[in-house]
Amino acid sequence: MPSNYTLHVLSLTLGVLTLAMTALGLYGLTRRRPFVIDARWMLAVALVAILPQVVLQLSLFFGAGQHSSERPMLLIVALISIVLIPYLALMTRGYMVYGTTESSFRDALVSALSSLHLEFEETLSSVRLPSVPAELQVAVQGWIGIGELRLKQGGPPGLLADVAGGMNAHFNAAKVKTNMISEVAFVILGLLGSAMVVTLMLLGR
Repeated sequence: MPSNYTLHVLSLTLGVLTLAMTALGLYGLTRRRPFVIDARWMLAVALVAILPQVVLQLSLFFGAGQHSSERPMLLIVALISIVLIPYLALMTRGYMVYGTTESSFRDALVSALSSLHLEFEETLSSVRLPSVPAELQVAVQGWIGIGELRLKQGGPPGLLADVAGGMNAHFNAAKVKTNMISEVAFVILGLLGSAMVVTLMLLGR
């Protein structure tokens, strides 16, 4: 059976992820509107979840006997977790849009660019802003209600934040189509995760 220390680390990791998913899901379901958030919040949640695992694996590594067969595996798992951090930092640049559809995402983006008086040219996966100049990278998974907005190249500091703010303003003011599949899934996973956290805490008593 895992040690109490291991159970506490697992409980902390799962608890952070559970809290984040539940909050994200409930926020979308209570608003009944799409919303835009800075993806760096997701990175912060991931770091809080990953770092205890790194500490756990390293503590087990240094606590294992010198000739223990588990030492190489413990070190590999810790290194994998550490390598994930810069990868996640690259993946979470920009903004995430939840509860959206393809049409509502585009309408909000067009509204934001228009309010900023920015001319734009659309391609399959990007939006060029020739007057800046800059290029936005967009991706929408309409079937699960999630979109992404990133600054691919160019543009002054704060441009992407202004566009994201304009999209949120459109979502708050206009009547838009929504897709809350991800929010429902987040709440369900949050409830299941909470049950697992309680179980781990009982095992650690």
